[in-house]
This record gives sequence, structure tokens and C-alpha cells, in this order.
Amino acid sequence: MGSSLSHPPTQSLQLADGRRLAWYEYGHPDGVPCLYTTGTPASGITGVIYDGVARTAGVRFISLDKPGYGHSDFLPDRRLTDWPRDVATLADHLGLSRFAVMGESGGGPHALALAWGLAERVSLVLCASGMGPGTEPWVRDGMKPMNRRVFWLARHAPWLLDFAMRSMLRTLRDPKRRDRWIQQQLDAAPACDRDVLQREPALLQLTLDAALDAFREGPRGATQEMQIFARPWGFALSEVPATVHVWHGTEDVNVPFAIAERVCRELPDARPHFIEGGGHVLAFEHGADMMKVIVEA
Repeated sequence: MGSSLSHPPTQSLQLADGRRLAWYEYGHPDGVPCLYTTGTPASGITGVIYDGVARTAGVRFISLDKPGYGHSDFLPDRRLTDWPRDVATLADHLGLSRFAVMGESGGGPHALALAWGLAERVSLVLCASGMGPGTEPWVRDGMKPMNRRVFWLARHAPWLLDFAMRSMLRTLRDPKRRDRWIQQQLDAAPACDRDVLQREPALLQLTLDAALDAFREGPRGATQEMQIFARPWGFALSEVPATVHVWHGTEDVNVPFAIAERVCRELPDARPHFIEGGGHVLAFEHGADMMKVIVEA
């Protein structure tokens, strides 16, 4: 998506508690603003996937580093409901009174939190392959075994989860171990995702780069985030007032399709975009349609 995967300079501001919040700007600089929260673990450089289609559609695509990821400082005892306060400060800094929000995979709950906590400012929500409330048993039904293990560790043995994340970081930094890990991920992926990743090597490289960038200050941000997903969010899906466009592939094994169906039933105003035969990786084939929804709204 776009002619290259080059990244703009990192931008940051200081929050009221002294922490730094960082972001990247893609797409059209004067376009309709959309604040994007990435997956887990991934830093804001992931937003480059949407750079070309956002520019074409006229979307100012602002991709954030979550606390403890990339260039954003860690927030001890972070809760999902803390995210609206951080993003409100950024929106004020950028002069944005109203904006769309988008969350992908682990960014989905963050986007919903923004719609809940900033109801007067969020015009529209897009959830792409978005995660559901981890406290619900139906969230784990059909999930690939590795992800189910991560959820179990997050709920019952967070110290072991931290060890697992540190092991993942060592693997990503070691070329030989990284190649084996990549192959394991491809083997566990549905054929549709495997085809996209093998056809678009830049996307696979970006996935690795964004994970390593997320681990810039170590893995504790990712460890904390998995614990956040496994705990009560602090709000119910029924309390999200915005229109939520839910994009999800029927063959997704990272975040099973049944999650999207259930989330759509519980949200007051859900607009499903279910991709028959689609997997977890939707951006390359459906990113332009997502940007169109933002502009039309």
C-alpha cells in the first residue's frame, strides 16, 4: 500500500503526568482525521500500511505508539480506560475537535475505549480484526493454541507471560531463531493470510520491524497489554455510543470470527463488514474501503 514503506519522523508530546506520547502521521496532511491504534505487539510505524490509501481517500491517518511501545513511555498500572485521557490530550494538541478512530487486532479494544470515553469527540469507529473482552470465554473459542496460552498466562501467571515476552524478543533479535519463528507463524496462519504475507514480503518485514520497535524499551508494555485484555475493560460493549464498523475475516484464527459476530450483537450500532474467506490480515485488500467509510461518514 503506497510506493514504499518509509516512515515519517516520530512526533511526541509530554502528557500532564510527565510521560511522553508518540505518534506518526500518514495519508493526507489536510484530510479527515483518524486516530489509529495498532495491534499487539506493534508500534505506530504499522500505520504505513494505510499511507497510500489514506492519501488517496483524503484521510489524515495518525498512528499512535501505545504506552510502553516505541517512543511512548510506560504507564504503571495502566488500564484500558486510561487511553481516552492520553488521546484527548493529543487531539487537543493537534486541534482536533472531532475525529474517527480505528483499532486493529489488539488496537480494537483501544478504539472502543475511545468511543466510550470520548463520546462527544469520536465520530466513527473502525475495528479491523478487533479483539473482544478477554474475560468472556467465547473470546477464546476457536483461537489458535499459542494465543490461548498467552491469555491463560495473562490471567493466571503474569510473571510467566513476562518471561514468554522476553523470550519472544530474544527470538526476534536472533536471525536464525527469527526465521524459524516466522515459519511457525506462517504454518499456523490460514491459507489466506499465508498467501498475503508471502506475496507481500514488505508486510512481513513491517510486522517484524513494528514488533521490535514496540519492544524498544523492553517487553513490559506488551506484557501489560495482554494483562489488560484479560481483565475487565472497565466498560461494557453496550455502553459504546458510536457507530462501529467491524471488519473481520471468517477464517481469522488470531481473533476468531465468532468474536466479531458476538461483538456486533452487543454493540448498540454495529455495521458488520464480514469478509468471507478472509483472515487476520485485511489491510492490503480492504484498506481502501475502510478509508472510504471514514471519508463518507
